[in-house]
Amino acid sequence: MLNSSSRSAALTATNLLLSGRFSPTDVPIIENHQSSHAALDPTSIKVLNWNIAKNNEHPQWLADFNQLAIQGQLDLMFFQEVRLCWSGQCPLAVQGVGWNFAPNFMDVQSRSYFGVLTASNVRSLWSQSLLSQYAEPIVNTPKVALITAYPLRHSHQKLLTVNIHGINFVSTSKFKAQLHQLEKYLATAHGAMILSGDFNTWNRDRMNLLTRMTTRLGLQSVHFPDKHRLKRFWLSDPLDHIFYRGLQEKPGSAIVPPDYSSSDHCPMRVEFSVLPTPA
Repeated sequence: MLNSSSRSAALTATNLLLSGRFSPTDVPIIENHQSSHAALDPTSIKVLNWNIAKNNEHPQWLADFNQLAIQGQLDLMFFQEVRLCWSGQCPLAVQGVGWNFAPNFMDVQSRSYFGVLTASNVRSLWSQSLLSQYAEPIVNTPKVALITAYPLRHSHQKLLTVNIHGINFVSTSKFKAQLHQLEKYLATAHGAMILSGDFNTWNRDRMNLLTRMTTRLGLQSVHFPDKHRLKRFWLSDPLDHIFYRGLQEKPGSAIVPPDYSSSDHCPMRVEFSVLPTPA
């Protein structure tokens, strides 16, 4: 059995090893604009959220995603823990779907970026990434949020989307700092919005902080009737959430599709329509 000094030395060695392999990246956003539609249909916006656990090159995940994409006819897709090779190989080989990718670190060994990816059949108007102020331990890399705007058909409005992976393995105050950074950015944004991702809300303090922030931003939570399948720790709230404002849920559309095991998180689907703006 290792004594305390040996364990400390082993942890230090691990940190040095991993810090040489993983590092933050100065590439803010990588984009692919092959979208097939000019604007989102405000009467029907079909959304998918999924932490894919870095499996987007795995045959089983590709099969699962293709089935979801065909069945769901998806308009917006929010993915966390996406792997993007330095070679530029497309992580989503789906015709007519473009994407914006915000990396939070790179893996020198596998020559890959990792981060969040928002995909759509509509070309985005613009996008912005926000790296967390603090880094996660061991690998010493930040987490990231990706803000993307999309045009709406026959409207001067736009839909603002946020795809986020919440910082983990840190104090509640550091998690709060990431939410504060995001809220500060969104405070002056108006109109329809979707906030989606893996928030790592594995205890009550984290969930309360998230609930208070979304309330201040005027966001509602999508409630999934089958949320028991969503990832959680013991009796915690789910880690993954979808929030919205300026939109209306289509009744019965919020589901957690069964029988998808290519990630330790479950896919989440919901359909929205855009509420008319006041005259």
